[in-house]
Amino acid sequence: MKKLKKFLIVFFAVLAGAGLFITRDIPAAHPGLKSADLAPLIPTRAFYADPRSAFGYVASSDGRFVAYEQASFTGRRVAVKEVSSDREIGAFPIGLHSKRWHPSKPLLRFIYDGHDWEADPFSPERENWKRISPVRLSGGWQKNQFAMDDEMPILTWGKEHGSGNGHMWLVSQDGLTAEKIAEGNAKTQYWVFDENTQPTLRLDSLDPATTRLFRNTETGWRKLIDIDVNDAFWPLSDVQGDGTLLARSTRGRDKAAIVKFDVNDGTEEVLIANETADVGWATALTMSREPDFVRLGTDSFERIALTERGQVFLDILAEFPQPVSLGFTSPTASGRYVAQALSPQSQSYVYLLIDLQEKSYVTLGEYQFRRFKDSLVQEKPVHFVARDGLEIPAVLMLPKGVTDPIPFVVHIHGGPAQHIGLGYDHESQFLANRGYGVLSVNFRGSTGFGKAFQAAGFKQFGRAMQDDIADAARWLVDEGLADEEALIAMGTSYGGYAAALAMTRDPGLFDAGVVEFPMLDVGFQSKHHPVFWQDGIAGWWRYFGQIDRPEDLEAMRRYSPINRIDDLHGPLLVLGGMRDQITAVQQVKNFEEAALEKNRDVTVHYFAEAGHGVSHWRDQLRRARLIEDFLAEQIGGRSGGFEFAERAPAFID
Repeated sequence: MKKLKKFLIVFFAVLAGAGLFITRDIPAAHPGLKSADLAPLIPTRAFYADPRSAFGYVASSDGRFVAYEQASFTGRRVAVKEVSSDREIGAFPIGLHSKRWHPSKPLLRFIYDGHDWEADPFSPERENWKRISPVRLSGGWQKNQFAMDDEMPILTWGKEHGSGNGHMWLVSQDGLTAEKIAEGNAKTQYWVFDENTQPTLRLDSLDPATTRLFRNTETGWRKLIDIDVNDAFWPLSDVQGDGTLLARSTRGRDKAAIVKFDVNDGTEEVLIANETADVGWATALTMSREPDFVRLGTDSFERIALTERGQVFLDILAEFPQPVSLGFTSPTASGRYVAQALSPQSQSYVYLLIDLQEKSYVTLGEYQFRRFKDSLVQEKPVHFVARDGLEIPAVLMLPKGVTDPIPFVVHIHGGPAQHIGLGYDHESQFLANRGYGVLSVNFRGSTGFGKAFQAAGFKQFGRAMQDDIADAARWLVDEGLADEEALIAMGTSYGGYAAALAMTRDPGLFDAGVVEFPMLDVGFQSKHHPVFWQDGIAGWWRYFGQIDRPEDLEAMRRYSPINRIDDLHGPLLVLGGMRDQITAVQQVKNFEEAALEKNRDVTVHYFAEAGHGVSHWRDQLRRARLIEDFLAEQIGGRSGGFEFAERAPAFID
């Protein structure tokens, strides 16, 4: 058996090296695509099952070594290499989390199998690992920072036993000593500390719709401000010596801004704001909480430096073809280096090791998919006006070489309290390469565009929120971009709900739907939601109401796809995860049974090992193959066809 396994591994490796994976590419059948000068078809395996992929670089404090995830035919692993020579020095199993390095020694630290470990990459065998988990916190723990010098104790949230409350501790780097520095209760969400690691602010859940920020005083914790569920307030730094901190806040304004927050009286001074969208998230280039630059908004690639380090970083980004979107950012303990993934002009990722002191960088590598960069396309922001006059932001991606109306995917994000921003999107590139235009819609109720825009979606599921999806499709047709006979609704989670509803609510508009890991019964979801939603359940109520209110329950029933099977007017591909803990797969099973009884055109596939989405490359490849074949058959786009990799033995990871 071992000889057979070795032979098959070598056999598949030879096939890959020779480029002999058998495929049967399916050309476009749609007239608008047959007449187009499309980019070459990228193999499906290159999108989702590339055995040469390397990513997730984490650099040592002195910049000499990097650890990164590496795919291969013998299994994925975490490899470590020397930067100057590009020589691999060791490898660890896949599944390492919170990877970082010792502050001064070439020792890799990581969480694996529920424990924290320290290991020498020159001797990476499991028996040589040293366990550094917080010994005292046997009831569970989570580290809130990484060490920046050899003696620094680590802020850690943890429980002494499973039934106790979580408190904040300073834990030694070897895990042997722990000092409690902040006492929590069952409602505590987080603490904010000052520059001397003294607890200064504490946020507790007051009720389902309110959190309260307390200030630490000489007489104990005292109320500072209350924060409504419709407001955002996120501290971005520690409390400084002048009694202020940086925060991202919507208190007293529609759009999120970067503010200076006074911890003595709760007042805010606006530092950075954007009139058209919420200011984006800030990025730290060191392991401290101090942010170094901020993205101006979800509708912009503009970034603003907050520190000298941030300006050095942005100057280096300016050397690349614009616009540049950012991926994984990994600072070093020394604060001198940062490993950064970036995508110039949406052409997949380049990995840099940036020296902030010398204002220079070296290239660690490129994601293997970048070899197809000339076939990839740049997204752009667009707006359209909904039927009631509300302006709806969206992100548009067009395949290369098209001039006539083509098949179009109206992509619907999940949440619904989420949004689609500008930046490299692997999924949209896959669809565009198959010949489909993609319009990712930030329907009312989406985050990122202010409180009023989000509130416009509250209790409007199936109604105004769904109108925006339909109006997006009609806008594409009116603009001459989309063929009105080739429109696809597609989405995951809440997006899967809206895609399924689109195929039952607007007859003749959408011609096919792709529904992934969906909510299909709003009442079922409201009653059987995950336990961890309970602390933020008021956020759910804003959108969908409460199941114990008759008028809300009636709306849930009326606008649930499970109750509208009779109105289903076109083919659906439905994907479900048997281990889905967010939208229970029972909803898919119930929907499938009802559709079969009504003789509707519904194809369902269940992923045995998947939860709320697919993660393993086999499932990713299978998912992509199902989607491209379904859309090719129904709408007339291209497909990569059968991949020999689909038949790879199970032991080839």
